[in-house]
Amino acid sequence: MRFALIALLVACGSSSTSPQKPLARAPNAELSPALAPLDWWLGDWQVESGASGSEHWVASSGVIFGIALQDNAGFEVMVVDDGDGPGKADGALRLFAMPGGTKSVEFKHHDHQATSATFANPAHDFPKTITYQRDGAALTATVAGDGKAETFRYKAAAAARAPALEAADIAFAKDTAARGIEGWVAAFDAKGGMMTKGGRAEGEAAIRAIMTELLASTKVEWAPVASAARGDVGYTVGKATFTAKDGGWQSTYVTIWKKQPDGSWKVLFDTGRTVQAP
Repeated sequence: MRFALIALLVACGSSSTSPQKPLARAPNAELSPALAPLDWWLGDWQVESGASGSEHWVASSGVIFGIALQDNAGFEVMVVDDGDGPGKADGALRLFAMPGGTKSVEFKHHDHQATSATFANPAHDFPKTITYQRDGAALTATVAGDGKAETFRYKAAAAARAPALEAADIAFAKDTAARGIEGWVAAFDAKGGMMTKGGRAEGEAAIRAIMTELLASTKVEWAPVASAARGDVGYTVGKATFTAKDGGWQSTYVTIWKKQPDGSWKVLFDTGRTVQAP
């Protein structure tokens, strides 16, 4: 959800075995101080061999969103942040993984170097650790646990923005502004869902139960800042503003879109984070 809750890295380095130094660059205003050392992680990545697919890492208002897209309309959403809620960030990095938009699993920051980062959850079945490492234009993601390990290799590949998805997102915002909850639910695929702090809500009845009161009392405006599509699935990342009688807040969100038989796009999954105080 745009104000609620919810394979990793990119950077510059050389292929030598000596320690790599990050490329000097201007600070990214979208990253908090704790997330700033991970700016090498941002970008678009194409699966190098084996199964096809792509990963996209986008910074927005103090959060890093990771979106994996597969050719069979499969997807995964990942979120890296350093705090939740309207207060100040606590500086403790966490990775939330939501394969297929299902249950959110939290991995806590374990270690990071100039061009690598590891997150761990010893209580999870598999994986227990997730490590991303970049070497020049190559990215590897390794998931491991209980003596097993799987490594996925990617290469840098610029992805074009998806005007059709951004138009659908803007239309979603306009229809919600005009019709409230009716506009909101109309944008969702029949199997669409949202991830909130209470877990996944799927289907019109569940989404109505979460959003009706909020949309009746709060003005919500949003617009996309990034997008990409792969076949019949794609994403938008954007920023939202909530205005209520007793105040307001801002959030950043990621929405997964699915192409419909008539060529239109509907929301397959939606989640987000409240923007924290500086």
